[in-house]
Amino acid sequence: MTTPLFLLRCVELSISVRDLDLLTIGLVLDMWTEKANDGVKYNRIATQEDFDKF
Repeated sequence: MTTPLFLLRCVELSISVRDLDLLTIGLVLDMWTEKANDGVKYNRIATQEDFDKF
């Protein structure tokens, strides 16, 4: 990923340059991934029982 592409991702997430002092590159990329997953419809959502089995 190039610097301009990273800054574009930050703008799309409404992250200011001042906020970047508090965030890591990995956290910004995780936020971008989660944003991309917002529209996904899952067939099954995990329940507490599923977590207990895990």
